[in-house]
Amino acid sequence: MRRWAAAYRLRSARAQEVPGFQLAVVSGLLGLAALTASMLGALELSPAAVVTAIADSDDPMHTVVWDVRLPRVVCGALVGCALAVAGALLQTVVRNPLADPGLLGVTAGAGLGALFVLIFVPQAAHWVPFVAFAGGAVTIVALLLLAWRPGRAIGPLRIILSGVAVQAMLFAVLALLTFAYADRAPAFASFLVGSLNGLGWSDALTVGVPTAVGLVLALVYLRPLDVMLLDDASAAGLGLGVRTARIGVSGVAALLAAGAVSVAGLVGFVGLVVPNAVRVWAGPGHGLLLPLSAVGGAALVLLADTAARTALRPLELPVGALLALLGGPYFLSLLWRKVA
Repeated sequence: MRRWAAAYRLRSARAQEVPGFQLAVVSGLLGLAALTASMLGALELSPAAVVTAIADSDDPMHTVVWDVRLPRVVCGALVGCALAVAGALLQTVVRNPLADPGLLGVTAGAGLGALFVLIFVPQAAHWVPFVAFAGGAVTIVALLLLAWRPGRAIGPLRIILSGVAVQAMLFAVLALLTFAYADRAPAFASFLVGSLNGLGWSDALTVGVPTAVGLVLALVYLRPLDVMLLDDASAAGLGLGVRTARIGVSGVAALLAAGAVSVAGLVGFVGLVVPNAVRVWAGPGHGLLLPLSAVGGAALVLLADTAARTALRPLELPVGALLALLGGPYFLSLLWRKVA
């Protein structure tokens, strides 16, 4: 048995040295998650039935698959992709594996911007992604200002604690607005928890554009991100404008988080769980970290949403609640290992 285990570990290590092996594995998981999400629901379909329903517009299940399930699958994949990459970027910016768009209050800031539009100017709903981005960006600026001390470097723990405080205040404002204007935003309860219910192709476009732009910008920052793994003095010695790079990367993270929040609400812990798991498997280099986080985040949200839809059928759970159940213990384990 030990000999078989040793041989398996050796083969696994050799396989991981093959270029693209990790990405192929995670992409396969994403494909399986997407197919499973398309198959399961109030009516269960076989893989062949899913393909037939997509290809044949006269198929009786075409509307169910094409207009209901596929938009939700695409939106879930884009939301997971955006949040996971945003988490990876923020963890590099603050040099702390505990950083996450939710824990630092970025998604709450974006959600507050979206709620402001939905309550006070509902006729301008098309502005939700832009105002959500502004809310996330302002939150990041406020976070860095709170953590900054004259003549001293911004400590990672100080940033995390400032983020927790900012998140608490923003959630308090969200709760007060939701309570005061419940008649104007009756569906905002699911937004606060995080849900993919009822999303369509227009929502896929809403989250797809900022996600695509954010991913391209993140790839532009690949080399600065790797240099930022060093301390500020070493990074500056290599010619990197640390402050400029930090602000730029933070803006990209805010854009990604805002796109996800604008359609799915305050989904949390994806940006915490996925990048940390990827680092253990593939290392800290962003050339692998960002693509694997993007694909892994998409797969995680799809699997969680499928479980949320089917676990207590016909009752549908919000995917944000299920991800919180997964992410909470994971956060505590990281806290014990990295801080204690």
